Amino acid sequence: MGVAVKVNKSQLEEILGVSHVTLTEWQEQGLPIEVRAERKGQSHTYETKQVIDWMIQRELNKANAKETARDRLARMQGDMVELDLLTKRGLLVPVEQIEPAWTSMVAAAKSYLRQEPDRLTHLLNTMESVDAKRDLLAETFDEFLRKLSTYDPSADDDSAESASSSAKESVL
Repeated sequence: MGVAVKVNKSQLEEILGVSHVTLTEWQEQGLPIEVRAERKGQSHTYETKQVIDWMIQRELNKANAKETARDRLARMQGDMVELDLLTKRGLLVPVEQIEPAWTSMVAAAKSYLRQEPDRLTHLLNTMESVDAKRDLLAETFDEFLRKLSTYDPSADDDSAESASSSAKESVL
């Protein structure tokens, strides 16, 4: 398969693109050393194929590892910090701030849509042309979508009624 090359520590650091400290930490985690240095100042010898196999196995073990309680706590604390930052930046809005506006918007849309069948039925009955009926429906839907896209929950509750009367005026 691959060619096993024996290298010293500084060569291995260069091959892997890691620091001396990282390689030392990996040795403590089980990085295979082909020949251990006998005295200070000498360098260990590493077989590159064994090192690569160890690194692959280490990553596979990480991927298959179960999360410990400590890891879970750290992950959850990180998630909380991230949520807090997103909220402070205005990229995340608490549901308590959205729900009242959403509820109001849905209620206004519901009110507007409930008024439209009677108005449309009357107007459609007075029209003979299919194109005129299609235009009336298109204008009504467009007006509804305009109102929906510019809805202001702080506006009066009669916004649904004003939407209906605006649609009537644009048709008549």
